[in-house]
Amino acid sequence: FSPSGIKSLLENFPDFQQNDTRIAVFGNTTVQAATDNGLRVDIKAPTPDTPSMTMALEKYIKQVNGRK
Repeated sequence: FSPSGIKSLLENFPDFQQNDTRIAVFGNTTVQAATDNGLRVDIKAPTPDTPSMTMALEKYIKQVNGRK
């Protein structure tokens, strides 16, 4: 997601409940937009160990599946 993507999600689905839906974001501004709107961020990039969204997704999937 991007900040505009967070806004669009909530405008188009005003009753959105995250529940088990995973949210992936790119950049600190998007993290802030998501958390400001009560969303849980499950995957974020860039970070020092995951500089790309692809790497962040791979890391998350491995963690969820119990692999390193």
